[in-house]
Amino acid sequence: MTTTGVILAAGKGTRMRSDTPKSLHKIAGLPLVGYVIRTMRAAGVDEVVVVASPEMADSSEFRAALAPGVRIAIQAEQRGTADALIAASEAARSADIVLLALVDMVLVTEELFRTLIDTHVEKGAAVTVLGARVADPSGFGRITVDGTGRPISILEDHEADDELRRSNLVNTSVYCFDNRWIWDQLESIKPVENGEIYLTKVVELAARVGRSTMVVADDPEVGLGINDRVQLANVERIIRRKINEFHMRNGVRIFDPATTYIDLDVGIGRDTEIGTGTHIGLGVTIGTNVVIGPNTQISSSTIGDGARVDGARVFDSIVGDGARVGTNSLLRSGTELKPGAIVGNLAEIKKSVIGSGSHVSHFSYVGDATVGDNVNIGAGTITCNYDGKDKHRTIIENGALIGSSTMLIAPVTIGRSARTGAGSVVRSNVAPGDTVAGVPAKSIKSK
Repeated sequence: MTTTGVILAAGKGTRMRSDTPKSLHKIAGLPLVGYVIRTMRAAGVDEVVVVASPEMADSSEFRAALAPGVRIAIQAEQRGTADALIAASEAARSADIVLLALVDMVLVTEELFRTLIDTHVEKGAAVTVLGARVADPSGFGRITVDGTGRPISILEDHEADDELRRSNLVNTSVYCFDNRWIWDQLESIKPVENGEIYLTKVVELAARVGRSTMVVADDPEVGLGINDRVQLANVERIIRRKINEFHMRNGVRIFDPATTYIDLDVGIGRDTEIGTGTHIGLGVTIGTNVVIGPNTQISSSTIGDGARVDGARVFDSIVGDGARVGTNSLLRSGTELKPGAIVGNLAEIKKSVIGSGSHVSHFSYVGDATVGDNVNIGAGTITCNYDGKDKHRTIIENGALIGSSTMLIAPVTIGRSARTGAGSVVRSNVAPGDTVAGVPAKSIKSK
């Protein structure tokens, strides 16, 4: 049977107190809408439709947050959850089952989505609702059940009597619907006083014909949604805790999980150690036996086996096997450290390749450069790659030795096994094996 997932994301999220729509607030590196799409697809949902407002549908940022192949349905006016589903009717009618979730229900796992779908099919239900038992049910809609435990209605907190308010069985607003049944029922729902039509009413309609059923999540945290920034922080804390637990159970040592922040879909090999205060963002792969020192920040990068990154920042870069990056250094986009390369403290590398066994010492800047193998770059060296208009490349060939505080005025090539004296300003190419010094640098090998 085919399933279409529908994500309701048209709300502005006014309680977030933000110019950013709620669906684009990020959690563990992903916008909320992208997170729910990811979970639905992991659960095997065939197609995903996101219901958005006209303004959001026109937003390039919103469209960029959607995975390829996701369709957008527009809810012209916000007239309730049932109206939002009606907006998706054309895009969702071809499937056998409609799986619906709100954009902020990110604690619903792929396993729960699959269980909901499987139960729905097994029971031949018209509506299957996901419930949760929470510690504090205030503000949630309560699910009422009959003697067999089948759901018969959902009442909002203000609609419930005192007895029902004592119930902690709440509605998560996650449902499965029989696609042949749901659309006619939506048209029959009468609006409430504010003109909105609520999806919860279809549970009553399904119960009348004996076709309502329910799955209750074992984890009470599943029922937590996001309506303000306090709830956003609380839900993100839960997600990050689960991410850290996943890695630790797979052989990663995290010294202090409470101060370690790892985004979704990060790969980390066994016997890797991660120090306190570390942030590891989207698109990162870390090998085995790696040491990530305290207060490191890494995003969109690959760290090879046995490497060490100690309190540095690494963005869009590759750190090869056994390479090292010192404290407070910065690797910027397009940098690659070959195996065994070493970058000292307080150095910056940008759009450069540092060869195997080469050293870039502290307080150095290497930009737009190709550095060969076994090169030693002394402290305070700078590749002067910008002439005020264009960037130029520096090439340092294998075995060269660059003296401390050398200025390399690009474009320039330092030949194989050549040397520069400390404090030199190199404005022209240096021949292989030559030694230059001075301002401007000149050959001193014959002297």
